[in-house]
Amino acid sequence: TDLTDEDAVRVDYLDTDGQGIETQIGDQVDAPTHSGIVSFDDSNYKVADTVTVTLNDADLNTNSDTTEVYTIRAGTNDGNKIYDRVGLVDITISNSSAYGRLLDITFDDAAWSSYTCDLDNNVNTPATVDGLSTTGFTLRETNSTSGIFVGTFQIPQNYCTGDNTVSTTTGKDLEVNYVDYSDASGELIEVGDSAGISANTGSVSFGRSVYPVPFDPSQYPTQNTPHTIASTDSSISGDTVLHIRVNDPDYDISGSGPDTLPASKVTVKLVRGSQTSHNLAISDAPIEEISPISGIFELDLALGHTFTCDNTGLAENNPNRCTFTDTPYRIQQGDIVTVEYTDDTDASGNLNTVTDSATFDLRNAVLQTDKSAYIIGGDMILTLIEPDFDLDSDETESYPLDLIEWDSDADILAMGQSENFDPEPSALRETGDSTGIFQVVIEIPEKLPDANGEALERGEQIDLEYIDYGPAGADFVGNDDEDIELTIFTSSFGATISLDKKVYSWTDKVFITITAPDHNFDSDLIDEIGDTRDDPVKISTRENSIDYYRLVETGTDTGVFTGEVILTGFQHDADGEPGDTDAPITTTESSRNNIAGPTNGYLQAEDVDGLTVSFEFSEDDTVIGSAIIRWNIGEIDWAEASYPASGNGLVRIVDPDLNLNPESVDNFDVDVWSDSDPGGISLTVTETNEATGVFEGQVSFTTTDESSGHRLRVAEGDTITAEYEDHTLPDPYDTSDDLDVLSTAIIGSIVAPLERAPVSNARIVDTQEQTLSSVSVDQQILVSADLKSGQDKDQDYAYLVQIQDADGVTVLLSWITGTLPAGSASSPSQSWTPTAGGDYTATVFVWESITNPTALSPSDKVTIQVS
Repeated sequence: TDLTDEDAVRVDYLDTDGQGIETQIGDQVDAPTHSGIVSFDDSNYKVADTVTVTLNDADLNTNSDTTEVYTIRAGTNDGNKIYDRVGLVDITISNSSAYGRLLDITFDDAAWSSYTCDLDNNVNTPATVDGLSTTGFTLRETNSTSGIFVGTFQIPQNYCTGDNTVSTTTGKDLEVNYVDYSDASGELIEVGDSAGISANTGSVSFGRSVYPVPFDPSQYPTQNTPHTIASTDSSISGDTVLHIRVNDPDYDISGSGPDTLPASKVTVKLVRGSQTSHNLAISDAPIEEISPISGIFELDLALGHTFTCDNTGLAENNPNRCTFTDTPYRIQQGDIVTVEYTDDTDASGNLNTVTDSATFDLRNAVLQTDKSAYIIGGDMILTLIEPDFDLDSDETESYPLDLIEWDSDADILAMGQSENFDPEPSALRETGDSTGIFQVVIEIPEKLPDANGEALERGEQIDLEYIDYGPAGADFVGNDDEDIELTIFTSSFGATISLDKKVYSWTDKVFITITAPDHNFDSDLIDEIGDTRDDPVKISTRENSIDYYRLVETGTDTGVFTGEVILTGFQHDADGEPGDTDAPITTTESSRNNIAGPTNGYLQAEDVDGLTVSFEFSEDDTVIGSAIIRWNIGEIDWAEASYPASGNGLVRIVDPDLNLNPESVDNFDVDVWSDSDPGGISLTVTETNEATGVFEGQVSFTTTDESSGHRLRVAEGDTITAEYEDHTLPDPYDTSDDLDVLSTAIIGSIVAPLERAPVSNARIVDTQEQTLSSVSVDQQILVSADLKSGQDKDQDYAYLVQIQDADGVTVLLSWITGTLPAGSASSPSQSWTPTAGGDYTATVFVWESITNPTALSPSDKVTIQVS
């Protein structure tokens, strides 16, 4: 009942206040009813689908503190019409309506209830069909105050109709009915929702459209005669596996795990023209679903190279009779395989048959390698493309390496017969499911068939062969064959040797580089050469040698190998200090069993010697690199031509022969003196870095203090000298000879010779030194010019004037001498009186003196016109 307005729930209270007066007070609240709504979660279902029913009616939330539940009354008693429904029993019936009924489920208006029905309309075989109560259906409130109730059930395959017969639910209408005893207007009303129950049209398909022809592995020869594939690897069956999938969601009836499909629904036959085989897929085992709720069922059927054609017990009109007349019953190229699936109920509710087909085919093989030439000891990727070996598209397959023959000068053998190939993996392995491409990585061996066998040569030809016993065009595997050949070579790139210098001194460090691509055996590792007696590296001078030396690759996959050796010289006093032997005498001991390198080698050398590096990169093939060893005449220089008297000077010596230890910084003493201090000092010069052969030492100059240590007393204008004795001289000197090597510089500024007293502005002036623009015959004039000192000391000079006429005849040559103080200027002149008119040229020269015609300046000229 709707309790609103005047029917609302009201509370009245007679209150006596503090004055003793009674007052009526009260309040009321509406308690309206609501209209319920019920619905399914989808508009269409199939057998075994889970259906969710949602009921929204706040009137059913009778206790807001509790999550409420409405259950089914179970049973088979139809007289009350409450069993297998949500509701209460034993409530009086009125107008054929059960007042206790709250919600029920129907198929085509027939209540889903437990009845005892006639199975297949046969009254003699009654069967009890479960109703809604057996599903455990319950309406449960989503929370204590929502008034929304949810329940689930699974669509059954069959139900019992109102006329007591069993019927499929497929093709029926599914209804949910809810009795709302008091809607928003307070009236009893029934509401509901509906959905359809339909089937799906199934389909069937092969995993491939083309299958390889199956073969007998016991009849498939390998190169290792008389073995076959089967005797080499018993796991290879030669059967072609057909992966057949049936897609029919109608059989996905279990909500908790994979379902099955009866094998009798699938028929597989072989067809050749008008001939057909019997059903090749006869089995009692059901076909399993590939995963829960997928509705896809897969049959894996392995077909051997032959089949039976036995019609025993089959009537003439039986569609499963074999009609093949060609014998033997062998699967051949061009045969067709068909699959048929019988769908009992398609989307229209009718029986339906669907099919698919594929063919058997043979294809040509291809043999490949990743390169055409290989380093001995390097890896080769061998690839066999053989679609006929891809028998199972869901598996990665392997075949024996003995299928490939190796033919070279070293040996002829099946490749699986030598461990020297070191295959990874041990067989031809398919690169993935259903690729038909088989690969193996092998090592190009140094010898075959084993470590004591014949050695492979550089540039050796290798013929690889695979025999395809099922080429395209053959009827079956073994009916024909074709040789698949491939030629490769061992590489013969040779080797080169490079040394870092063409000329070495007696104690140099020698850097050796050998480029040998054929010895880059492993592109993922750093290789070595000279580490075995088969590829020795020998380093020698004319009298000494390291017979076995090891070099290391500069990085992975470079094929460039490096090492270093230090020349150790001989007993000799290189720096002139009495009783001192400056070079060690060491030659590294190295043998086949104790190979040195790449950085610990020492080799004795003479003052005039030769260096040879040899590498036997293959049998009877050796490459050589060489250089000469000799002493050098040293060089000594001051870094500058002049230095200020209070500055610092740098002495530099270049003498590779005094680089006595190339792994440390060397030093020695030189003599340095000045005009002011002829006794001078002993200056230590130090190598600029390891193995440079360049030595430097710094001198401090003083004009007041005595010479001491690296300090040298000098005076302005002094010549300073640095000198050392070179005791390591080349031919034609011998080891007992020495040579004084020296260099000088100046204390004070150094001025260029022609800038010591530069002359400029040659001009014609009168006796008052006024510039003349014209000159007359018999007029006395002066030829004048400006001089300026370019030095910080006094300079004696001679000022010369030469006047020539237009014919180049000298008419005057006169001079004066003088001294030009440091930093000063002067304007000397010479007098001349012309006796005849004409054009004349006056040239001014500035020399050191009349007797020493060394120019102090470039000459200057002026033209004189006499009228």
